Amino acid sequence: MDASLAALTQFLTEFSSSNDFVEDRNLGTLGPNDALPSSISTCPVIDDSCNPVQSGRSGPAPSPFSYYVVENKSIERRCEIRTKQTAKRQNRYLQKMKSERDAQAHANAAAASDLAVSAWRAAAVRQKERRLESEAAQQKLKARVAEQSQLIRSMSDILQQRAVQRPVNSLAVPPSNIAIVFKMFMNELNSLHAVTKEVIAGVDFKVSSLPMQVEMVWDWNHDMTFLESAHATIVPFGFQETCHALSDALLTKSSEDVYDNDIADPESTRAFKYHLDFSQELGESATLVIHIVVRRYVEAERVVFVSRALTEGQGDFKDLYTDETAWYVLRRATDASEGNALVLETYTRLMPVGFDLTSETDPRGSAFVKVLAKADEGDVDDIMVMFEQMLLDETQTICL
Repeated sequence: MDASLAALTQFLTEFSSSNDFVEDRNLGTLGPNDALPSSISTCPVIDDSCNPVQSGRSGPAPSPFSYYVVENKSIERRCEIRTKQTAKRQNRYLQKMKSERDAQAHANAAAASDLAVSAWRAAAVRQKERRLESEAAQQKLKARVAEQSQLIRSMSDILQQRAVQRPVNSLAVPPSNIAIVFKMFMNELNSLHAVTKEVIAGVDFKVSSLPMQVEMVWDWNHDMTFLESAHATIVPFGFQETCHALSDALLTKSSEDVYDNDIADPESTRAFKYHLDFSQELGESATLVIHIVVRRYVEAERVVFVSRALTEGQGDFKDLYTDETAWYVLRRATDASEGNALVLETYTRLMPVGFDLTSETDPRGSAFVKVLAKADEGDVDDIMVMFEQMLLDETQTICL
């Protein structure tokens, strides 16, 4: 019995020394306030109840240290398993994140590709539209060039016919040439009406001091390429009756030759040829032949008359021409002091052909200009007669 107790005491002494060595090795780097590692803190505590030695039994007693080693290895295996499981979970998470990033990158690339395709498609559509517009403009330009070429050929034929000396009465333009001139003028009217606002906005109109006073004064434009006349007057009548009277004055003339073929809007368009003879006032050769086309455009706040005219000199003035474009705009007055009155604006461009108006050494051209001025007086008289008739009608209405 004493021998057994002595052996147990010696074993406990050795075990205490070994345990102190293990703790010193594990805890040597810890500070006084540091916590113990979980692997050590969770180790089982060995007490006397774990001692398998019983009195009265013989044989070697099992070592408590061997039990601690086995338990520590089991903990290490569990920690190793947990570490591997954690690593697997991290790998799975990383693989998942990589897959998501790859999918997002693929989606972004596909979206960018679709956007690029859409941009290219839109650019192609715009280029196609521009090409179609260019082709349409080219076709219109070709048609315009063809018409101008036909007109030039027709005018050349007229000049060649007039190269032979003949009486004035035999210098009539052939009907086929008249039709070509009228058709070309009518094709220009719509485009001239489309630029009415721009043309009128750039003109400095000379407003008459009295209502219903019209005059034509010619001045050179700033480029000295054509003559222009701009005049405005107040019309103290109603819009409808003034429009009707102006239509009668501009669309009705005592003409020798009326062209009524292929007119798109016969109610608002007139094409005719007429003679002006001023031989009694200005001499035997003071005769003109005028080819004119007039069209009326009724708008919401105004009425626009656009005209194109070709004037030919006769007799001594053969081979002398003028190309004329005119706008007549009837609108309501914008000045509050004028009340409900109307404003008639007249703007005319005159381009000489076959003579130079700036030359002082061309007596034939100067004489032709005098004949043209006389013709302008006739146009003014027509408008003044219109105003006088409106006044007469107004007076009769009041008397009734």
